Amino acid sequence: MHSLWRQRILLILLISLFASIPIIYALSGYRTIATITEQMKDHDIPLINQVDQLVEHNRDRANAVRGLLLYEDSRYLEQYYFSTSKIHDLRNSLNQSSTTPGAIKDLLRRNNVWESEIERVFVVYERQSPTAAKRLAKQTTQTTQTILEDLSRVKDDLYKTLQAKLQQSDTLVATYKWMCLSLSILSFLLISATIFFSHRFAPNKSDESSLE
Repeated sequence: MHSLWRQRILLILLISLFASIPIIYALSGYRTIATITEQMKDHDIPLINQVDQLVEHNRDRANAVRGLLLYEDSRYLEQYYFSTSKIHDLRNSLNQSSTTPGAIKDLLRRNNVWESEIERVFVVYERQSPTAAKRLAKQTTQTTQTILEDLSRVKDDLYKTLQAKLQQSDTLVATYKWMCLSLSILSFLLISATIFFSHRFAPNKSDESSLE
C-alpha cells in the first residue's frame, strides 16, 4: 500500500516537472524580451528624440543668424535665443546621463564652440557693423553645416541601432514561441509516457491483496 502511494507521489512530481519545463522557458524568454523592450523605451527612443530636437533647434538657430544678418531684423535674435535655451536644456540632460554616447557629447562640445563664435558675431553686429558681422558669420557657416550633418548621422545610427533591436526582439519572440511549442509537445509526450509506464508496471489489486 505504501509502495503504491510512493509511486503516485513520484508520478505527480514527474508530471509537475515535465509540465513546468515550457513554463520556465517561457518566463525566461519573457524576461529577456522585457529587458530589451524596457531599454528601448527608457533609453533608445528618448535619446533619438533628444538628438532630433538638437538637429531641429540647431537648424533654427542657423536660420535665425542668417535672417538677422540678411534682413537686420531683431526678431531673429529672439528666435535664436529661444532655440539656444532649448539646446542648453538638452545639453544639460545629455551631459548628466551616463548612457549618452561619446559621439553626442563631442558634438555638444563643438556646439558650444560654435555658440561662442556666433556670440562674437552678435557683438560685432550690435556695434552697428552689420557688414563686418556678415564677414565673420561666413567663417562659421562650414562649422554649422558640419555639426548639422554629424548630428543627422548620429541620429541615423541611433535609428539603425533601434531597428536592429526591434528585429532582435521579433526574432526572439518567434524563437521562444516555437521552442515553447516544441517543449510543450515534448512535455506532453513525457507525461504520457510516464503515466503509461506507471500503469503498466503498477501492482494490480490481486498482488496488493496477496501482500496484505
